Amino acid sequence: MSLLRVLLRPLRVETWRELAYLVAGFAMSIVTFVVLVTLMSVGLSLLITLVGIPILLASAYVNRWFADVERARARFLLRSPVGRRYRDASGSGFWRRVQIVGTDPQTWKDYLWLIVLTVVGFAFGLAAIVLWSLALTGVSVPLWWWIAPDGTVLQFGDGSADSWAVDSWPRALAVAGVGLVLAIVAAWVCAALARGQAVLARLLLSPGLHERVDELERTRAGAVVAQQDELERIERDLHDGAQARLVALAMDLGLAREKLETDPDGAAALIDEAHQEAKTALVELRELVRGVHPAILTDRGLDAAISALAARSPVPVSLDVNAGQRLTRELEAAAYFVVAESLVNVAKHADAEHAWVRVARRNGRLEVEVRDDGRGGASSGVGSGLAGLERRVEALDGTFDVESDTDGTTVRAELPCES
Repeated sequence: MSLLRVLLRPLRVETWRELAYLVAGFAMSIVTFVVLVTLMSVGLSLLITLVGIPILLASAYVNRWFADVERARARFLLRSPVGRRYRDASGSGFWRRVQIVGTDPQTWKDYLWLIVLTVVGFAFGLAAIVLWSLALTGVSVPLWWWIAPDGTVLQFGDGSADSWAVDSWPRALAVAGVGLVLAIVAAWVCAALARGQAVLARLLLSPGLHERVDELERTRAGAVVAQQDELERIERDLHDGAQARLVALAMDLGLAREKLETDPDGAAALIDEAHQEAKTALVELRELVRGVHPAILTDRGLDAAISALAARSPVPVSLDVNAGQRLTRELEAAAYFVVAESLVNVAKHADAEHAWVRVARRNGRLEVEVRDDGRGGASSGVGSGLAGLERRVEALDGTFDVESDTDGTTVRAELPCES
């Protein structure tokens, strides 16, 4: 590490990200302490009357919200996602929900992290605030000395013999020099504190072995369902589309053969009709093949395939695709279909004027984002076309998220890939 890099550490953008992380952690430590201690105290004190059970259950869900905020903060600093794996309690009755949430290992790990945060977040955040306050105060002393009226003495300390009085420019510059040194020290100390806190958060908030096994079982089942849905879609498209047209084509050709000698004009019309049916069937078969795995994706890669999607979209699309070197077939297909299905939804349902597609490869992850300025209302729930995408992405150990409101819809997928 060069001396110049050490000295310029306070000027790096990363330094201010770390400071923001620590200050936010300081605030979060206070809020989580007040909220969770209050809920837990009330819930435990009323537990004997059974009224405390729904309060404790509510505190577990509040705890999840705080844990999600902490995951977002860790992601902000580490620039890599922090997973979340909770046992699914949707559709369960009250007592079953209490059992599932109460025995969920991730819930207790969240509680552990928030308890750690009340100590570590407060201490680290306070240290960062004090260090940077002293550094910035020292650096700004020449400015205060310059704007102060003549004869003013800036006193550092309580006025005792050990205090330091700034009554001249040399002393003001000396304090500024100390402030600069302290700023360099503060930058490196806060970097260590912030990174250590974020790594500890990722360790406690990420899924453990049991949660990972549960998730693998769920995504494996989801992959089977997604594959079955895809086979049923292909069968339906073949039956209702190309197969029906080929049957009509065979019938037209049969009739044309019968009329060939007795009614040449009628036979010619039937042949023309059969020719049109054949061309239409070819188009539908091409679309079907593209839906299974487009040839352009295999031949030219993700960038060209997504560009082709954007070119066919009736809604204008802005592209920012930087996937780097070729990925595995499965990863490219998943990313392609996330974009394809999202753009189809934009055209059919969003009533949007514009869409944006961003594909980037960063920190061993392929990030895919499709955003529009439509009316919103999209969901990845059961029955939605996005549900199949979610299963496809999760089967590859990725994450899938949909944000939709009146300002538009954003579909995000992150897939692990080699760096």
